[in-house]
Amino acid sequence: MKRVIRSVLTGGTAAAKGVTAALGRLVSGTTRARAIAATAVAIVVAGGATPFAIDRLTGLPDDAALRIGDVVVTESEFDERVDVLEALYGIRRPADGDEQAETFRRDSAKAMAVGMILENAARERGIEVSDKTARDHLDDMIEKRMGEGGRAAFIDLLGNAGASEEDVLDEIKRQETTSRLMDEVTADADEITEDDVRTAFAERQDEMVAPEQRRLRNIVVASESEARELLDRLADGADFATLARRHSLDASTREQDGDLGLVRERQLDERYGEAAFSAAEGDTFGPVETEHGWNVGYVVEVVDERELTFEEAREELRRTLESERDLEIWRDWLGERIREADVEYADAYRPAEPDAPPTGPEQPGSTGDGSEDGGVPR
Repeated sequence: MKRVIRSVLTGGTAAAKGVTAALGRLVSGTTRARAIAATAVAIVVAGGATPFAIDRLTGLPDDAALRIGDVVVTESEFDERVDVLEALYGIRRPADGDEQAETFRRDSAKAMAVGMILENAARERGIEVSDKTARDHLDDMIEKRMGEGGRAAFIDLLGNAGASEEDVLDEIKRQETTSRLMDEVTADADEITEDDVRTAFAERQDEMVAPEQRRLRNIVVASESEARELLDRLADGADFATLARRHSLDASTREQDGDLGLVRERQLDERYGEAAFSAAEGDTFGPVETEHGWNVGYVVEVVDERELTFEEAREELRRTLESERDLEIWRDWLGERIREADVEYADAYRPAEPDAPPTGPEQPGSTGDGSEDGGVPR
């Protein structure tokens, strides 16, 4: 299912989610791309620092957020880069006075420092991503993910989110640069053997399951009253596919009779997912409001959770072990680079653990098809 279903899939604000969905995996869906998830944010933030030679005996300038070597990041540069991060990924900085504001500021400063360290390491190794490579990545993404008229739609999304095409191209370069850097850092990693995979399968037996999936159809309309009217018509025997083609606002699924394909609950908007996975096979559900409208759903099929055999799990488990191996090597290497860089932070920007490598919200892993969550692209 290659389309982007914005009506019920999880995400941030409408504009930010559109940009995030359009960006997709800018580098690729490989294990290496996922293994750098812990530093992807750092790369976005890092681009705004400018060289500023000063006498190190005088300490940081009054307007500085941090310094690495002779490169100072001012508070205004820091704010500009966080603005880009917000636009591209829908990350929102807490309001002044919010108890999370200080943690966000300090974590973002560390992310910026890590990004600068990675850029320096890539430069030392002669790793460089050309403008043409970045442009080719972007053009390919727009063609595959946004279809006919995709460029105009993409520019509209960027404008609504407050980002520029140059911001996206810079992000592609940074992600690809970091991916290549990780390739070099982990090039001599020990091979994952068949025995390693079998041992992991036995140790992780509780995880070796295919979660419940459901094949769903969905109709999106503008108001609750419209949604309830559709439910009444369905209760009277109307055909769901016909109503979807006539009434759904979701252009990406309308011509497919509202078909969302097989999905897992965690892939869906929380409220929609709860309703969809509470209904019985053959039942309709709703109306459920998401940020894109009011939804009426239909459960076409329920595929129960089941245990995986070793043969079914082998290749994905191998890729997971490779990702875990690479991430451990990467984090050890990155931690050493951070300590060597001797980053100086202004008091208001100093993170709780300045010398520790960053951690991400997810462990890396591969589903084998460049998508997440068991092969259903978001």
